[in-house]
Amino acid sequence: MIGCSSFTLETEDNKHFLSRTMDFMIEMAEQVVFVPKNKNFTTSYSTDNEIKSKYAFLGMGEVGNNSPILFDGVNEHGLTGATLYFPGFAVYHDAQKKGKINVSPDKVIPVILALANDLDEVARLFENELQIVNDPNSTLNKVPPLHFIFSDTSGKSLIIEPKQDGVDIIDNSIGVMTNSPDYNWHETNLRNYLSVSPQQHQPIEFLSKTLRPFSQGSGTFGLPGDFTPPSRFVRTAFLKNNVFKPKNEIEAVSLAHHILESVSIPQGIVITENQHSDYTCYSAYICSESQSYYFSTYGNQRINKITLTDELKNSDDYQQFKVNNKEDICTLN
Repeated sequence: MIGCSSFTLETEDNKHFLSRTMDFMIEMAEQVVFVPKNKNFTTSYSTDNEIKSKYAFLGMGEVGNNSPILFDGVNEHGLTGATLYFPGFAVYHDAQKKGKINVSPDKVIPVILALANDLDEVARLFENELQIVNDPNSTLNKVPPLHFIFSDTSGKSLIIEPKQDGVDIIDNSIGVMTNSPDYNWHETNLRNYLSVSPQQHQPIEFLSKTLRPFSQGSGTFGLPGDFTPPSRFVRTAFLKNNVFKPKNEIEAVSLAHHILESVSIPQGIVITENQHSDYTCYSAYICSESQSYYFSTYGNQRINKITLTDELKNSDDYQQFKVNNKEDICTLN
């Protein structure tokens, strides 16, 4: 399991997106889950403690024992969030603490989307009210090491990294996150790629010869092409920094899809130590303003959309929208 890539994006007409790949060794794109406001659900596996959702939200995930697990999503205030793998760095609390909202790692996203309406609220919850505890996921039979990225209608992003010395709340990020090492290491590592550019190199004189670049793209020479988290971070950051700004929501969805294709992993390319194949199960492109969740999957590259409509927000129970993972080909003759 290596984990995922994510980034934020803004359009010319002030729409804001959080997009991500989900990279895993088992299928994760099975249904999009809607959770209504005023819904009680448990926040951890080891207790029956519950919260009541203040806001309706939806995202990719599942519902088990009357409690949602979401990998990413958006709520009715346009707050978006995603969870990514953080092995070797994620550290949680061993014991539940009275007076705190004790949360299993894979339930952080639904808890935050249920209780926070913007990034300030997210930071306040992590600073004062929420504690992530060492609860193993029953499917994985292990405690998943995770960190989190959030964004809202401001277009800013917040990265949350639970570590040995406490929870790092990073509010001045470039809006890109992959996996280990921690965010600050990745940002520093970008300095190794200052020479990478979308501009073509000019011919140079070399030992009385004029050397010209091969075709186009010479400025991107040195951009890492492997699937490690540092390389995926650099590629995503480079593309985000240099692509033409999309005009509107639909252009942003298309652009986000293209950017994430640069870090998308086909089956068989990354084999784990247990001889499983990590691959990009799905990619999601989430718009804060329209509260729309767009996604495509490994088996079906057609982009699907589910929106928090007024009708859906007025529902009073869970709804699950099953994902079609069979390729949808448009036949023209």
